Amino acid sequence: MKKKNTLLAIGILLLSTVIMFSSCKKKSTTPEVSAPTFLMSSIPDPNDNTYLIFQFKCTTNDVKLTKILITDPLGSITDTYDLQQATFLENIIYQFGYSYLKATGKWTFVFYGNRSGDNSGFVSTTYMTVSK
Repeated sequence: MKKKNTLLAIGILLLSTVIMFSSCKKKSTTPEVSAPTFLMSSIPDPNDNTYLIFQFKCTTNDVKLTKILITDPLGSITDTYDLQQATFLENIIYQFGYSYLKATGKWTFVFYGNRSGDNSGFVSTTYMTVSK
């Protein structure tokens, strides 16, 4: 009888140890890196004041951008601005090559690319409100 109790105690101890160590969360060795931050602005198109030229700058990193999706306030137009991994330096203002009809409301800009430093990919969304 003693032998059974000893084996049972050892079995419970082993099972408890396995359960306890398998439920411990391991800390990630790679820290979470947030997406770069982009700031938007606009200027009137010099050829037609009813149109805007959007400008942007990345305030956190040098980046290589693949594309930018631009959506108007009504959500009726989504334009893809293809950048083919072009490099954009931190805190430098860049203009889009196209002008957009001045629609009042909240515009959405989704940036896709990689950080220049470590080549890690990101998707960053920013908004800009256009008023009359």
